[in-house]
Amino acid sequence: MFTNYIDSFVTQLLWPLLEGSSEGKTVLFLWMLGVTIIITSYIRKNKMIREKLYKDKNSNLKYLKFAIIILIISAFIGLFIEAYIRHSFGVSFYTILTSMNPSTSTTSPMHSHAFKSVLGIFANNIVPSHVNTGSSILQYVMPYALVIIILWPLSYVLGVIGISDMRDLHRFVAIIALCVALIGLIDGGIFSQPFLIGFGFLLLVYFSNEKIGIKYFINPIVIMGFILLLGMFIEVGGSDTACHTLTVVNQTEPVDMSEFNVTNIEVKDNITTYTLNCTTPDKTLIKQVFAKFKDKSDLTFMSWNFYSYLDNPTMRMRQNHSL
Repeated sequence: MFTNYIDSFVTQLLWPLLEGSSEGKTVLFLWMLGVTIIITSYIRKNKMIREKLYKDKNSNLKYLKFAIIILIISAFIGLFIEAYIRHSFGVSFYTILTSMNPSTSTTSPMHSHAFKSVLGIFANNIVPSHVNTGSSILQYVMPYALVIIILWPLSYVLGVIGISDMRDLHRFVAIIALCVALIGLIDGGIFSQPFLIGFGFLLLVYFSNEKIGIKYFINPIVIMGFILLLGMFIEVGGSDTACHTLTVVNQTEPVDMSEFNVTNIEVKDNITTYTLNCTTPDKTLIKQVFAKFKDKSDLTFMSWNFYSYLDNPTMRMRQNHSL
């Protein structure tokens, strides 16, 4: 975290697991992994603790079951918070929120930072300034997102207790899965890569009950399939392929929008809505919006186009038409 010697290498190494663009997730993952290994090892070696925690053969699975339930409930709460924010501003659910003050932070139903902003309360004075904690989003998710202060530690504790009494292979897989799922919960939400990977493997460990066999994949696949279908429905079904709608809250001064081919502007009270007929991919467009409205507005909501991430005929036709 505090040096530049190995952070880039380790971050890239763990990217398929954590999907982290900065070393923040990597540091948190390695820290949690080490602490969890130590705690589970201590529980396994302490006979007195084991006798109190595991009073019957499947006690560990009961703890893990409750941890899994709390994880998925927390993830859906995060999704509902995303819906609540947009409802309170009267904009579409299918939009990416960008908070401008005091620093730029984004959150969306597909990659939520609602719970990450709560973590920022505790992390801002610890992590380097270049690690975005999403704290500028906190003002829009209060007080509902504070529930994570209770649910996140509770799911971790129950998960650790459930994992500690497992055999080595399952315990090793479950430790990694638990850490990854908890990180994904606060940084990305229910449809994030870390949460899906971690939660999926936790389901596999739970349903296999320390056994190995193809049949134990059925229930995890069904549950994960439902989550993935829901995510695909929101991602693709919520895409606006005709244009981008940009809603700006509390715009304080004029902004030159000529490069975005604005076809319509609507102003209602403190909300200005731009219709952009541009072919700029979502990621690039969001960065350009950062630059345009920084220090000139409080936040923006922008519709997304899933197909802008692909080389597809729709985008090529629009590009040819604009030429």
